[in-house]
Amino acid sequence: MKFMIAFFGTLFCCLLVWCGLVFGQSGNPTRMSQWIWDAYKKKQNISSKIVTKKIVVVAGSNALFGVDSKIVSHAFKMPVLNYGVNAGIELPLTLYEAKKVIRSSDIVLMPLEFDMYSYDGTAGVQMIDYLFSREPSFFWELSLYEQFYMLWHMDVQRVYRGYFYRGGKRVVRGLYGSHHIDENGDQINTTLKYKKKWMEDALKKHMLNPEKYGESFDRNALGWKYLQKFVKWCKARDARVIFMPSTLMKSESYFRNAKEKWFYENLANEVRKKGFVYVGKPYEYMYDISNYFNTNFHLTNKARKMRTLQMVQDLKKII
Repeated sequence: MKFMIAFFGTLFCCLLVWCGLVFGQSGNPTRMSQWIWDAYKKKQNISSKIVTKKIVVVAGSNALFGVDSKIVSHAFKMPVLNYGVNAGIELPLTLYEAKKVIRSSDIVLMPLEFDMYSYDGTAGVQMIDYLFSREPSFFWELSLYEQFYMLWHMDVQRVYRGYFYRGGKRVVRGLYGSHHIDENGDQINTTLKYKKKWMEDALKKHMLNPEKYGESFDRNALGWKYLQKFVKWCKARDARVIFMPSTLMKSESYFRNAKEKWFYENLANEVRKKGFVYVGKPYEYMYDISNYFNTNFHLTNKARKMRTLQMVQDLKKII
């Protein structure tokens, strides 16, 4: 009996020490999270200068690279803010950040990356890093399962970086960051002249390893609860939410594999069953490899315009 008490007592003390170490460095900016933070801050600054109702595009980098805001703005005679940044921070944080710029009567377009619909509470490295370094208060809005998962999967190296490897200095080089974002929130410099060999190689790897979103799809995943709360929050502010397809590099498996085919053919109906509005067909937003810049979600500048015109065509059916 004494052994059991000593064992669990020691375990509990170790847990307290670990939690102390984790929370002791929360709020300290890391370099990994810096470009995402920079991008959101720039887009929030853009939003603050828009005084009328607007269209806000909420998603990850498929929107950052794949929406031409000027085309949408011209089509609907409204200012447009491209608020897509990085799907790596995952659905809960994406929605949390979006609330910072959505105002009354806004139209919120949500071409979410397909895996966001199956978010199950298992946070990835980027979400854990971004939350603890930039939005630590959001930790307390998560479920107990998500909180425990994050604490369990926070590695020692990440805690070390939180204490001694601080960010805070704006990213001014590289592909990602506010320095490559224009006055509408769109990514710039994605024409073919900026496409490098390593980007071509990365795309070929994606071709060999297509996504399996149909296999992992869960109509009862935790992500749906976040989406329901978000849509309810928007409705309370008279903001209209419209779900749309993400873009994704075309693969034969998406048309031939039974689970993948079912997913892309039925996602719209699954979203509508939750009481949400969904326009567009996922297959119509899939393009050949030549249209992608460096990942299977990031379009070239020319393909961005093609995708945006498809969005406008679909949106005109309901706006």
